[in-house]
Amino acid sequence: MSDVQRLTSAEDRREVIMRLLNDSDRTSVVELSQKLNVSEVTVRKDLDYLEAQGVLTRVHGGAVFSGLGRFELHFAERQQIKLQEKRRIAQAAANLIQDDMSLFLDASTTAFQIARLIKDRKQLTVVTNGLYNALELTFCPDITVMVAGGLMRSRSSSLVGGLTQDLARLRVDIGFFGARGISAKDGMTETDLNESTLKRQMVEAARTVVGVIDSSKFGQVHLSAFALPHEIDRVITDQGTPESMIEALRAAQIVVDVV
Repeated sequence: MSDVQRLTSAEDRREVIMRLLNDSDRTSVVELSQKLNVSEVTVRKDLDYLEAQGVLTRVHGGAVFSGLGRFELHFAERQQIKLQEKRRIAQAAANLIQDDMSLFLDASTTAFQIARLIKDRKQLTVVTNGLYNALELTFCPDITVMVAGGLMRSRSSSLVGGLTQDLARLRVDIGFFGARGISAKDGMTETDLNESTLKRQMVEAARTVVGVIDSSKFGQVHLSAFALPHEIDRVITDQGTPESMIEALRAAQIVVDVV
């Protein structure tokens, strides 16, 4: 019996259904019943649940994937990379956020973990280009959310390129930034120019610039630097970051917190 067939929990089955749809766009109840080794009744219940979540559409005899389904599956896969490290980094970042602050959260998965930790704060204003951040904070009565950007990037679940002129006039107390790469020489860098342009605008708008970056990004340098070393106030990272790289950042007058 395959690993897929051994799955028994509803959550695991539904994740497999989403992955199968991601590979083939469409699947049938009969096919899923055979692959999951469960009854067709169980499969139909799973499909009904996933349709209610908006991630697929029921069709005669089966289901097709929705755009939202692809979106959520991709974000979930990104979220799992160094998840525990990201949670520790996010907790240290959230400790810097007080009531009545204004802040920027980028579209990184670490910033999403920060958003999940600040929903009880009072009188916050959050500027973000992360769609999941905005959704996470939407129903928090004491948080005002401003969504920045215009062009949607499916890779990062972010909006970029639409409101950069307006962003130049914003001022926030603190900005939290993930990055594709960071080094003491080049600062924080991104692979996408639009993403980097928006982040650079928010670096200029933030009184305090904080990098929230796991150890896998250290020593990497990519196409566009959105925050040069002298523009970075603090970096929060995990214990896997080499000590030599931490010391190099500190030598550049950047506060480094290792969590």
